[in-house]
Amino acid sequence: TSISKEERYIMSQRELEHPDRQINLPSGENVRDMGGYQTLAGHTTTWRVFVRSGDMDNLSAADQQALIDYGITTVIDLRMRKERDTSPNVFAKSDTIDFRIHDFWGRRFDDYRSANKTAPAHQKLGDLYCAGLKKSGFVMADIMDTFAEANRSGYAFHCRSGKDRTGLVAMMLLSIAEVPEDVICADYALTADYLRHEAINPIEANKPGIWQRTCEPETMAHTLGFLRREYGGPVAYLSKMGVRDESLDSIKAKIVT
Repeated sequence: TSISKEERYIMSQRELEHPDRQINLPSGENVRDMGGYQTLAGHTTTWRVFVRSGDMDNLSAADQQALIDYGITTVIDLRMRKERDTSPNVFAKSDTIDFRIHDFWGRRFDDYRSANKTAPAHQKLGDLYCAGLKKSGFVMADIMDTFAEANRSGYAFHCRSGKDRTGLVAMMLLSIAEVPEDVICADYALTADYLRHEAINPIEANKPGIWQRTCEPETMAHTLGFLRREYGGPVAYLSKMGVRDESLDSIKAKIVT
């Protein structure tokens, strides 16, 4: 049965605000589960399989154990070497967690500047995401291959604030699950509600790069539009980057109930 736009909106708000969405770790930032979203086929994304997060350098012993008890067996650090050196992930030398590094930016964007000085903030940030997806597609493919590994479940992936690099990975996962684009964009924007310390991105409010601190749904909509135009969509993009069909099927089986 088809549902109205208004009914779909109400349903998506319930999904976004689901009481199990936030994983309450007092020493963590922006930690949330990607379960509970309805897909276009009428299925639901699975709880306790994919968790997105901000930095993990300050996680207390109790919060580390809470993540393990939650079912996390693999932690993926998306940050650059200088970030990892300054703020090492608490699981980097864990005997319990399989710790992986997938540095999404590398040094490829050290000199990045927004080409369109007059563009709104959401477009400037979206342009950065699009550039990242073009230059770091091989890293995104490696991340997906890690997710696809057989007999493995319970992933937590993070960058610094859990917004940009983490947001792109989350977008790919939800796209594989066939979650509607408006919900993918709204999930991205939840960081604005979940991030307690906005200074995780240290750009001062009066500096030119302040657009990097924004978190608007339009940013992800801009990015999805780019993927549609250039590649035929996120899943087609992943295929183009070398992710095999079997890997995509494996990820879908994990993220969709």
